[in-house]
Amino acid sequence: MNWQKTPIHILDFEGNGRSGVVEFGVATVLGGEVVSARTEFCKPHGRIPRREMELHGITNQAVARARPLKAYWDYFSRLRQEGPFGAHHASVEESLLKKTWSHSRMAPDFLHPGQSVAEWGPWVDTKELYAHLFPKVPGHGLGKLVETFGLLGELEALGRQFCPKPRRKFHAALYDALASAVLLLHLGTYEELAEGMTLPWLLAQSFASAAKRQKALQADLFQ
Repeated sequence: MNWQKTPIHILDFEGNGRSGVVEFGVATVLGGEVVSARTEFCKPHGRIPRREMELHGITNQAVARARPLKAYWDYFSRLRQEGPFGAHHASVEESLLKKTWSHSRMAPDFLHPGQSVAEWGPWVDTKELYAHLFPKVPGHGLGKLVETFGLLGELEALGRQFCPKPRRKFHAALYDALASAVLLLHLGTYEELAEGMTLPWLLAQSFASAAKRQKALQADLFQ
């Protein structure tokens, strides 16, 4: 299954389990490029702690009239039915999604073509992908990888195209989602990866556990 022929929706959330999601960003990758993007502020469960505001720059006043994340059930469910989700350190995004909705609607299991699941995953995780493929780089944080592989110019161009002007920075949801998308697209530039870079392969390589990766890859061989 050619990974470029299926939309991959790269998600990033600002917020945490206590206050809930206060901003989401979605960057859709298809055909080797970012084809669409969306970002929204979300109403938190309570007040945003000062420390969180200092990190992401979102004030309680900015989100006072926003809709909560749960108001976007149809949107996220539809995205999941179109293609797999992705993120940088996807367990964080999956945890925040599951705190709002424990399961998705029935959707394709892109790790096992032809099957369906009522799950938000499996995910394409750029942090795990780079940790496995480039274990010796200085670090696998989002900003550090963008810097290490010389992708800041590309990210900034996408930020100007898709992000609201005040949110063209790291720790803004859509900007971070675009950063993860840029990292994913960068993998496709390596000739030694391109031939075997199927969608099931990306999903399998996104597992943190070596045992889970091996099991998923073996299952893919018999599809």
